[in-house]
Amino acid sequence: MSREASGEGIPMKRSLSVATLILATVLTACAPSTTPAGASPTAAAGPKTGGTLILARAGEVTNLDPHKVPAFTSARVFELVYSYLMRLDEGLGVQPDLADSMPTTSSDGKTVTVKIRSGVKFHNGDPLTSADVKYTFDRILDTKTAAVARSFFTDVDTITAPDATTVVFNLKNPNAALIAYMAHPNTGIVSKKIGEANADLSKKETAIGSGPFKLAEWVPDNFMRFDKNKDYYIAGQPYLDGIRINVVPDESGLTAALRTKAADMAIITDAKVARTLRSESGVTLDAKPSLSYNLLFVNTKRKPFDNIKVRQAIAYAIDRKAIIDAVAFGEGEITGPIAPALTNYALPTSQYPLYTRDVNKAKQLLQEANVGPVSFTMLTQTTEPAYAKDIAQLVKAQLADIGVEMKIETLEFTQWVDRWLKADFDMAPGLNGGGPDPDFYVFRYFTDDGNLNFVTSYKNPTSSDAIKQARATTDVAKRKDL
Repeated sequence: MSREASGEGIPMKRSLSVATLILATVLTACAPSTTPAGASPTAAAGPKTGGTLILARAGEVTNLDPHKVPAFTSARVFELVYSYLMRLDEGLGVQPDLADSMPTTSSDGKTVTVKIRSGVKFHNGDPLTSADVKYTFDRILDTKTAAVARSFFTDVDTITAPDATTVVFNLKNPNAALIAYMAHPNTGIVSKKIGEANADLSKKETAIGSGPFKLAEWVPDNFMRFDKNKDYYIAGQPYLDGIRINVVPDESGLTAALRTKAADMAIITDAKVARTLRSESGVTLDAKPSLSYNLLFVNTKRKPFDNIKVRQAIAYAIDRKAIIDAVAFGEGEITGPIAPALTNYALPTSQYPLYTRDVNKAKQLLQEANVGPVSFTMLTQTTEPAYAKDIAQLVKAQLADIGVEMKIETLEFTQWVDRWLKADFDMAPGLNGGGPDPDFYVFRYFTDDGNLNFVTSYKNPTSSDAIKQARATTDVAKRKDL
């Protein structure tokens, strides 16, 4: 499944997977801490309650509809406001969230039954029942919604709610990833009453979930303020009284916010900034491998990318290691379409021939393509990731080595997302979100009915069928082979 998609050698990630796996970095401004006299170390290490956490980040929320927006900036808000049938633990294990227990699956794999917690309330006080869960997933499956997660659930035939605490998913085909997808950030459970009364769920007034925090205030391009949900269904949580997310224009501003203690935490994606702050007193860094990775989306409907040899030539011309060294000081790795964190499925990049730079091979392929001078524009932005502009400059220089002219157009993030969702670009650097199952990475882009297939217009019936077969089996060895 994650091998090359055709015998001609273009990587399956027609989006050219520059695929630098950058560490996700959170920096925290710390005050000196002491253990009160008589307090045990265990007690001191326990969670503290109360207070408001101030988080600084670059990039504004693009939309508040939990089912329509793939941007990471929005997903982080959805996870505060909404609840999900399932959640992921720190080891990427799937655990019940709104579900009262792990779902049960019939012997033929075509019926999945989920029992819902009793007594859960939405932020407006309304009870959350199976009717809301059914409405949510019916909305996701409705093509008119244009839901980000729709392709995750295309095997679902019907959904029933036989009683207030039971939801049954009846499938056309078994789906090994289905339960994991119930933890996806774009599957937040919304109120049926609110949804039916308001087709537009993108506004603050309709952002009514059952998650740990309520959205209390939103000043676009400035800040969002969240208050504790006192009726949250997990006893004793959330620990905080509130969260405030401040929008800061760039990572130099994030640095200043930490240094002046205007923010308690900041999400940093620029390795140069993280490296600088790492050695400063009063700042701690939490860096972990990411399930997401950087890549270059290529629009195969546009010339010259409608020619496979041009795509192959550009893939050979890109020096992925040089990009990692330049933008992340080497703190990353080259990855294929499936992130290395999924050790059962990720392949070594040595199995992807086009991932090794070969300028002569690239020039040869351009000659064989016989398309004349190659010129195109890369559409970039400065938020997600913050170093996208740096990647653009590096790729431009590398492609110049094979005689390809690349222009760069830089947009504000929300404008970039709008253009990306319309497939209105030649090439665009971005982040590909991941999850605990390989299907997260490949189905939506590389199958004929993947909901994001239109972004790059990748078409390959053989790989599409293989991905669907892999989705239908729980045998790890067979799935990896497919």
